[in-house]
Amino acid sequence: MIWVVRQFVTHQTLGFGGERVRFPIRVELEFQQEGPHVCAESLQKKVLYNKSFLLKRYIGLSERDLDLLVGEGVRKGIQGHLGIPEEAE
Repeated sequence: MIWVVRQFVTHQTLGFGGERVRFPIRVELEFQQEGPHVCAESLQKKVLYNKSFLLKRYIGLSERDLDLLVGEGVRKGIQGHLGIPEEAE
């Protein structure tokens, strides 16, 4: 069993008030891997994006809604990056 650290950038699109903005999200994953299998219990992630700018720019946007949107984008990015099918969640 080995520990693996992977970094990647995914993007999320925010539609707000007739405007659409696509912003990058940097994700760092750390997990244990045994052969081709990822140990799901060991998965840790760090997510970085310019949250303060988005909340200032889009005043009516709540922090909770932004967190949910980013969380969904990160989940899809992790699935694509690790090759995890959607049915596995």
